[in-house]
Amino acid sequence: MRKIILTLTLALFTATAFATEIVATVVFENLTDKELKSGTFTIIDLNKKIDISKAESFKITLPEKGKYQFSFVSDNFTCYTFYPARINKKKNTITVQLMEKTEFKSGGIYSFQINLETNLTDEQIEQRLADGTLNFIIHGIDNSIPKEYLEFKEKYGIGLVKENCVIDPLSFKKATENNQMIFDFLNKKYGIEWQTELKTKPFGIK
Repeated sequence: MRKIILTLTLALFTATAFATEIVATVVFENLTDKELKSGTFTIIDLNKKIDISKAESFKITLPEKGKYQFSFVSDNFTCYTFYPARINKKKNTITVQLMEKTEFKSGGIYSFQINLETNLTDEQIEQRLADGTLNFIIHGIDNSIPKEYLEFKEKYGIGLVKENCVIDPLSFKKATENNQMIFDFLNKKYGIEWQTELKTKPFGIK
């Protein structure tokens, strides 16, 4: 009898564990004429790396729904990684954009959440910096990143995300709040000298 109860308990525990797992899909958008031959996809929170040899969609299994951070790096591309702020059964798509590398060789890895939180503490901002996921946001007609922002990313760890030129009120508000948060953080940490290094200012910064 005890053996039966133990077996049923173990089966229930296993079923519950699998029930909490979330399957997410990683998709690629190759915006170049080059073929992806090698790269590494990382689930930062789990310290799990996956070697990639072609730009084909694949699935990953996460232990439960919640906040995760992801990145993708390839020597031959500038890589942008887009993902929901919280992964769940409905929001479970991670998009990797591959773009031509610029003349400025440093940088090239950009990872950021969709629906960014814009009321982070200084400690949370520092963590974003460490993870390489802190970015100014602007809207434009193309995906080119000005050289000054690439140099800024190299020096301060803060990159630039270019979104669609069609701006809805909510996106504009979020972009402005995000940029103002980073602006205030930089002013507290470095004073105002850093502002002279960006000729083109993001939304919310004068």
